[in-house]
Amino acid sequence: MNQKANKLLSFLNETIDYFLKKYKSIDKNRYFADRDARAILDKTINDIILCIVDICEEILKINNRTIPDTYKDTVLACYEFIGDLALKLAPLTKHRNETIHQYLKMNWYNIQIVKSKLPEIQDFLKKTQNIFNSYGQ
Repeated sequence: MNQKANKLLSFLNETIDYFLKKYKSIDKNRYFADRDARAILDKTINDIILCIVDICEEILKINNRTIPDTYKDTVLACYEFIGDLALKLAPLTKHRNETIHQYLKMNWYNIQIVKSKLPEIQDFLKKTQNIFNSYGQ
């Protein structure tokens, strides 16, 4: 596995663990009342989603595919390699955009969506690890 792919996979794994740890101590009321808690969760889901996009870009690169212009299209372009996970994870890019642009009322909802998608994100992590290993990347 190449160094960049390894770093991305490690970062995603660590960030999922960090998100779960922080999420346990922050409920909806604290999220809205505590700016630091809000910043931690918002930044963490942004990191998770952008890392998914970066991993998809690496998959497209090793397969000599063009990288699309949008995050959503980049994830969808990996359908050939990751199957239905592309369809399940691509919509997360919308939640990332809403969160990063501070649509406060939507942010808690977006955090809940990302939390509910963690099993798929973890499947993505395993599947992409296998992809990189099979290419000797």
